[in-house]
Amino acid sequence: MKKIIYFVSIITLLSSCSKEEKEPTTLSVNFTQTVDGETLLMLCCGGEGSFPYTNEAGEKYNIQTLKYIISNIVLHDGDGNSIPIKDFHFVDLADELTWQFEAEQLSNGNYTSLSLSMGLDESMNISDVYLNEAWHASMLWPNMMGGGYHYMKLEGAYNNDSTFYNTHTGSTAGIDYSFNIDLPINLNIENDLGNIAIDINMEINNWYKNPNIYNLSGGIMGDTSKQISLQQNGFTDVFSISIN
Repeated sequence: MKKIIYFVSIITLLSSCSKEEKEPTTLSVNFTQTVDGETLLMLCCGGEGSFPYTNEAGEKYNIQTLKYIISNIVLHDGDGNSIPIKDFHFVDLADELTWQFEAEQLSNGNYTSLSLSMGLDESMNISDVYLNEAWHASMLWPNMMGGGYHYMKLEGAYNNDSTFYNTHTGSTAGIDYSFNIDLPINLNIENDLGNIAIDINMEINNWYKNPNIYNLSGGIMGDTSKQISLQQNGFTDVFSISIN
């Protein structure tokens, strides 16, 4: 009888060890921002060196506000399967809690790309749909301009402390200026890999230079040509991805 009990105990112990070794794979998605490859610094106005950045138009500027919405975040594997990981995510550089989210447990597989939308497409961008979200009030787009929500608010001063810019993107004149991009990755997930982190980086200066040189002066929210320029620049090379 003692031998039988001892044998069962060994099986139980081995089974327990096996389960501990096979930790479920979790995916953390981090949102980062750079300017010309350097980590973005949030600065307020005034003081020497308060305009650390220069855009392609030669304008010196700082960044005092950065808020944006990413939606339709989906992983794609080598077999053509799509695995949605989050409907939308709001990033506010002033709120560290928004810089990351954790996806549900992921299945084994070789993932080859991650796709996302900058902003909210017309099926999602409807006034007051996100009334219960903390960012609802701060991201509202005026009803007289089509309603819905800002995709991004990038704000600061340029050239001097009293000249301000507002790079605000969103639906204008009823036209959807959100855009979808596909970011290639090489991610082979197995159950014993534990935690994996993906960084999705926004290169700020690329909003202003490729393929369109963008000038910070003047309004934007009712200007379809400026919305098109930013959409084209954003689609080209604003976002990149890396795996930690």
